[in-house]
Amino acid sequence: MSEKIRIRRIIVKLRKKEAKKVIEKVKEYGVELEKGDIERVEIDGNFVLLYNGEPIFMEFEERVYFTLYGIMKLKPKKWKVVVDEGAMPYVLRGADIMKPGIVHADEGIKKGDFVYVLVEGKESPIAVGIALCDGLDMVKGEKSERKGKAIKNIHHLKDKIWNAFFGGCYSASKR
Repeated sequence: MSEKIRIRRIIVKLRKKEAKKVIEKVKEYGVELEKGDIERVEIDGNFVLLYNGEPIFMEFEERVYFTLYGIMKLKPKKWKVVVDEGAMPYVLRGADIMKPGIVHADEGIKKGDFVYVLVEGKESPIAVGIALCDGLDMVKGEKSERKGKAIKNIHHLKDKIWNAFFGGCYSASKR
């Protein structure tokens, strides 16, 4: 049985000043964007930013991050974390990413940074999150000695945000 997703089709176009801030912010991720329309849509209490009609960004705790689709489309050059295949089923159910499952993390990652997660040997991301420690700490020491959470999972494949745009199992409600 498919899960109903509440989408509020309140699409609000960002003011030029707000849109410019978003475009400037993504430069930090190694991505250059041209000026474009940015609209905000609410999906089950989460805000997604549509860039020229595509779900490229999301807001989380008053900060802007890429959605999985945004990562797939724009391929940011920074803040990549790679996990082993054993971590994938847990991550796809929304679990946070644990240090023992990480096989690589960009050295420049700092606690609080946006990161995206790939599975070893795969090209497409499976999750985006917030680093709970620095990148070097994610992979420090022997795998068996590493303990604890490294990344807070805020968006993953097949979650409500993904399914609202690509899963085909939503019911839209207008206000």
